Amino acid sequence: MNTLPIFVKLENKPVLVVGGGTVALRKIQTLCKTGAKLTVVSHEICQEVQNLAQTYSIKLIVGDYDKSLLPDKWLVIAATDDNALNRQVQAEALAQKIFVNVVDDPEYCHFITPAIIDRSPIVVAISSGGEAPVLARLWKEKFESLMPQWTGKLASLAGSYRQQVKATITDFTSRRHFWERFFRGDIAAKAGQQDWDGVTQLIEQTLSADNQLAGSVFYVGIGNNNPENLTLKALQAMQLADLIVHDNKVSNEIIELTRKDSDKVIPAQNAIVSTIQDALDRGEIVVRLVHGCPEKSLESQQELKQATFNATKIQGICSGCLV
Repeated sequence: MNTLPIFVKLENKPVLVVGGGTVALRKIQTLCKTGAKLTVVSHEICQEVQNLAQTYSIKLIVGDYDKSLLPDKWLVIAATDDNALNRQVQAEALAQKIFVNVVDDPEYCHFITPAIIDRSPIVVAISSGGEAPVLARLWKEKFESLMPQWTGKLASLAGSYRQQVKATITDFTSRRHFWERFFRGDIAAKAGQQDWDGVTQLIEQTLSADNQLAGSVFYVGIGNNNPENLTLKALQAMQLADLIVHDNKVSNEIIELTRKDSDKVIPAQNAIVSTIQDALDRGEIVVRLVHGCPEKSLESQQELKQATFNATKIQGICSGCLV
């Protein structure tokens, strides 16, 4: 990774765009969404940019670029059809330690504007580092189809409940479990149906109920230890887990796909049940990774049967188990 992905707050921050044509227009349209205070300088400024200036904070300068426009700018974008001018802007911005983007010339860019999926406040940015912009755009199209339009509204609603949830559910782990279920369970399903009254009702019911959530255990068969063969359900469970219980036959490539801050243990055979039970008693989510089929841990599941928890068997793509 030779660039650092960051999200920059540009509201009311001065930004300079050199260029006023169709290439500059795309950058200006994106910058307008951030609330930046734009200065656009060009001999010719297209009608679309002029129209944007009627609505957004844009200062239009019809004429030559001059380095006197650079001081106090947070970012500069060079978007003209004159390569020599673009590189002049880059050099003069660099001399003043201002980040500059030269459109379609990644070698001269200090930052790269990615392909963006905007479901504000959820924003996904995809970049190829200037190496393969068409590939980045294709992945953007893929993610656009995966992220429903209601994603942003649900995220904003969650934000409005954050303080109430924090005050009601004081334990950090229980609070994280609440939010995991918030975005994966019935609440998200209601959002998908555009039933926002139902969403609010479910949130209120959940917060007024007993805050001690029952623990869960997922028995995940990892098949032949090939991470590319894992099912989506297996990956989702691995990302939910507070505790990963496995043996030394499970590959590092599989372990790398689990939640980074989850605890990972390799208990002795006679301690597996007690290890899982202790975590369940704490209300944690446990994933038991099984080399082969999840049925191989059914003895443990039977011993845990009397406890109050949810047990789920998840089939990875296991050779010999799906026949």
